Amino acid sequence: MTTHMDYVISKSSTRIIDLKMDPSKLRVPFIRIGQVGHLPDRFLFREKASFESWAIVYIARGTGVYQADQGGEQRIMGGDVFFFTDQAHYRFGPDVGTSWDEYYINIYGSRIQEWVEQELLTPGLLLHVGRHEKWTHKLENVFDLMESGVPANADRAALQLESMLFEFKLAAEGVSALDGTWESVRRDLEEAIYGTMNPQDLAEKYHVSLSTLRRLVRHHTGYPLHDYIQRLKISEAKQLLLNTDMQIKEIALKLNFQDPLYFSRRFKRFAGIPANEFRGSI
Repeated sequence: MTTHMDYVISKSSTRIIDLKMDPSKLRVPFIRIGQVGHLPDRFLFREKASFESWAIVYIARGTGVYQADQGGEQRIMGGDVFFFTDQAHYRFGPDVGTSWDEYYINIYGSRIQEWVEQELLTPGLLLHVGRHEKWTHKLENVFDLMESGVPANADRAALQLESMLFEFKLAAEGVSALDGTWESVRRDLEEAIYGTMNPQDLAEKYHVSLSTLRRLVRHHTGYPLHDYIQRLKISEAKQLLLNTDMQIKEIALKLNFQDPLYFSRRFKRFAGIPANEFRGSI
């Protein structure tokens, strides 16, 4: 494992790894890692720092500050992620007289703009992802892949980084912590098919905010919470249309649609055809 001593930056050995081959050797051209670094006892504080590329920084331990251009100063603590771009100046570093444990990854490529549009990368944003060994394990794995000097491993490192950014985003939103309870949430939503469901009550049941509940549902289903509930109801309506002689108005009321016309509009939107046509289409 490559380590270096630089007493201007850190009190301990640092690990800095550059891309070891010509970028033309890579098979994932849309994103590549230029350099990775682990500064376990960084004490250097930077003022008006600028960079040639985007960078992703994870602080595993310690406290300090991060400020982009004229934006407000943000407090940093262990378990935080922040970003540098090639179009701003930064002041950042650990508190005076202390050090922090820093991992950073410099990145290049057209994929960066897509990540920005998907809000996986947000200039000036601070993500609170938590102090977990899983993050340092994932980062160390990226470092090992980069250090191997094998082009395919450099590609794997870049793809693993994309996956990590997605996990960072979910962790910051509080979604990943709820993954284990999704089945219970889903059952609660399905049980509300024949009645009403107050989203706020459901959020309180699982001790999360309503916005977090909405993100959880969208993460697992791809639909907004209200849309997902209505899709469940329309799916049940299809079964009732096919397997019973109930009138459409009766089905609407049974599924707690107080306005049959509204039910018909929602059915057509989700099923693609009117309810009366669906009954005769099978």
